Amino acid sequence: MQQATKLARAAVVGAALALMAAGSAWSAAAAPVMVNATPEAALPGKFVWFDAVTDDLAASEAFYGAVFDWSFRSIGSGDNRYTLIQNRGRSIGGLLLRPGRSGAPGARWIALMSVADPARAARYVEAQGGKIVVAPVRFAGRGTHALFRDSDGALFGVLASETGDPPDRPAVSGDFIWVDLFARDPARAGEFYRGLADFDLKSRSVAPGVTRVVLASAGVARAAIVALPKDGIAAGWLAFVEVDDVAATAAKVVSAGGSVVVAARPDVLNGHAAIIADPLGGIVGVVNRARATARGGSR
Repeated sequence: MQQATKLARAAVVGAALALMAAGSAWSAAAAPVMVNATPEAALPGKFVWFDAVTDDLAASEAFYGAVFDWSFRSIGSGDNRYTLIQNRGRSIGGLLLRPGRSGAPGARWIALMSVADPARAARYVEAQGGKIVVAPVRFAGRGTHALFRDSDGALFGVLASETGDPPDRPAVSGDFIWVDLFARDPARAGEFYRGLADFDLKSRSVAPGVTRVVLASAGVARAAIVALPKDGIAAGWLAFVEVDDVAATAAKVVSAGGSVVVAARPDVLNGHAAIIADPLGGIVGVVNRARATARGGSR
């Protein structure tokens, strides 16, 4: 348990340093690193950007390119390098090199939520027992971002984009489409996030003794909160990527050197969802939402 705590702290510190280093690359870029190429409406509460902090950029690019067919565009160099992740020509996130690397290599995904005012969000997080990991900072053309831990210790980011947020539209393969928060007390966590982004909350029973708290904004479900499966596991957010075929994607994961952490099961989302890990240990979910929600399945 002590070792797990140390690793979690190291991951948070690494993520904070990487996010600050990314700012140097964004500032030096010839053109702003924007969420949208053209202005769009803001959608507070939507998770709009996804960064992976990694100890091996080349390995991460090779893996995710093979599994999701993502393409990459690098900005900056050395420890200040930031790599844009692009899916079908649209930027959806980035890869950041963790500064001060030591010990076994690793990777971690961070989901960033749209908020109207990151400074207000920072004050709220502290007042509710959370922590500010990276204070709000603005980058011209991109917007203002910050990195927090909630009152359970789950790491997440916020972003007020200067070009608005990606509009709600049908997902295509390779898009991030969902996030789950694993929390000690889903009801309490729901109240924490409701105050952060004015979510509408809806609780539903998905199995005997298992309740999901769904977070919605602008009439659209954005995320869900579920109870941690057992004591001793750290609270955290898990992002899901849309894929055409979960079984075929799992085979690609193994072929590319990753692993299937939780295999698809017929009793979970009709067998069309799984959790995978890249070769460095970065964890992400994969789902085919249409098949997962068909004939009574639901997310």
